Amino acid sequence: MMKAPRISANRYSLMTLEWRGESEPLAHWLEVQREKAPALMDEIAIVLKPAPEHQPEEIRSAVAALDRLDIGLMGLTGSPEHRVVADDLGLAWLSSNYGPIELQSSHEMAATHSPETALIMEGPIRSGVQIYAKDRDLVVIGQVSQGAEIMADGHVHVYGRCRGRVAAGVSGRVSAEIFCLTFEPELISLAGTYCGSDQIPEELWSAKVRVGLDETSRKLTFGLMG
Repeated sequence: MMKAPRISANRYSLMTLEWRGESEPLAHWLEVQREKAPALMDEIAIVLKPAPEHQPEEIRSAVAALDRLDIGLMGLTGSPEHRVVADDLGLAWLSSNYGPIELQSSHEMAATHSPETALIMEGPIRSGVQIYAKDRDLVVIGQVSQGAEIMADGHVHVYGRCRGRVAAGVSGRVSAEIFCLTFEPELISLAGTYCGSDQIPEELWSAKVRVGLDETSRKLTFGLMG
C-alpha cells in the first residue's frame, strides 16, 4: 500500500527582515552582513517586511538583491498595500497576524539581559532557535542542539555539548574566541572566517576546545582546554 502525504508541524529557521524607511540602502547592508559571516547566511529563510513608505520599485530592487546574494526569500509581510507587489513577483504574502513562530519560551530558557554583562542563556538551545548577543559576550549553560545558531559580537562560551552553528566576533572583532566543553559543531565562524565540521581536527571532536583567529593568516586556531 502506498503511503499518503502527511502534513507535520516541523519548525524551521525563519527570520523577518524589517526594512525601515529611514535606513541605509538594503542591498549594501545585506552585502556587509554577507561578508561578516557568509556561512551563517546560508540556509536561512527570510520574510521581508518593508516599511509602509517603501515604493514597489524599491521592494523589487531589494528582492533582486536577496536573490543575487543567494539569501532565501520566503515572501513578504507588512503593509497590506504591498501585497500586490508580492503577487507581481510571485512571492507568498504572510499576514502580519501570522509572523514567524517564536521558538523561545519562558519554560524552555531564561535570559539575563544587561548591556554591562554577557548574555546568559540556559539551555537546551533547540534546533531552529537563533540567539544573537549584540555588542557583548554570549554564555550558554547547557546543550546547543544541531540546527540551532548562536552568535555574539564578543566571545561565545558553551558550558555543555555544542552541536549547532557558532559565531563569535560577528561585528568583526578579531580577538573574539569560542570556548566549548564538548565540541561537536556543524559550523564555526570567527570575525567572518569559518569552517565546517569536516574541517575540524579529529582529536578535537567531543573535546574541551578553545577556538581563536590568527589575525595575520586569517586562519582559525584550535586548542584543547584542561
